[in-house]
Amino acid sequence: MGVINTYFAAVDDAAAAATVDAGPAGTHAPTVDGVDASVLARTLLALLLDVPEEAVPGGRPWTRLVSDPEHEAAWVVALPEAFTEALAKSDDERLAAVVGPWAESEEFWGAGDPAQLLPMLREWRDLARAAHDRGQALYCWMAL
Repeated sequence: MGVINTYFAAVDDAAAAATVDAGPAGTHAPTVDGVDASVLARTLLALLLDVPEEAVPGGRPWTRLVSDPEHEAAWVVALPEAFTEALAKSDDERLAAVVGPWAESEEFWGAGDPAQLLPMLREWRDLARAAHDRGQALYCWMAL
């Protein structure tokens, strides 16, 4: 079994980090299960912004650890504000335009399925919009 990646919104790093043991599902806030935050989300942002991946805001590492680095089985990372903003501003047409190239990226080994990825992108976008509207940030809970 691989790493579980669950995206959620929180008011701040401390609130997000508090989910590390049980995951964000226990908060009763909306969540979206998705792809790896550190690589695949960065590639998606480059496509949404129509820039080379090297020009993506956020530097390396792209995500920022907010939970205890000594936790044995789970961690929580913050996603850059630029990602939340770009995703929140994306309409269905834009998502449909980037899902094909994203699915063919090397991170998906060229074998991603746009038909499966597009519904997840729409859910992710809706979560980003809700977070943006509430002044929250996007986080990813990752567990083994």
